[in-house]
Amino acid sequence: MLLLLRWMLLLLPFASPAPRATVYVFLAETCPISQAATLPLRELHGRYGAQGVRFVGVFPAKETQPAGLAAFAKTYQLAFPLQADASHALTRRLHARVTPEVVVVAADGRTILYQGRLDDAYAGLGQHRTVVSHHELADALAAVAAGRPVAVPRTEPVGCFIE
Repeated sequence: MLLLLRWMLLLLPFASPAPRATVYVFLAETCPISQAATLPLRELHGRYGAQGVRFVGVFPAKETQPAGLAAFAKTYQLAFPLQADASHALTRRLHARVTPEVVVVAADGRTILYQGRLDDAYAGLGQHRTVVSHHELADALAAVAAGRPVAVPRTEPVGCFIE
């Protein structure tokens, strides 16, 4: 028993801590707005991944295959895990309606800290703004990392409807 306890204490520093929050990003392989969202997502993952924020790409399309996820990750250089949600279990649980849509869930796995768009790059479908002036996901993650409440916990996402 004492030997087991010593091994546990030795391994403790190498155990990965529980995430501070998890960002579920609902994406679609063929959605141009999802594709455009990958650059800011890569930047946010690079900035907040090291601060205990976990990112997970969720693909709710029924036809999503592992090879398609791997190709999407490679094409758009995404370093966080991607998973299919063909049954829509996670999509329904988090009430996601479009791609891209983000849901930031607290460490408890239940509390939604932020849900909506990444930023205001799109005013509507096919209406891309030349200047992005609001970065709601970045603001939400900065608040989470600082231990503050998220000032704007909900925005309306613009994207391709989840069927």
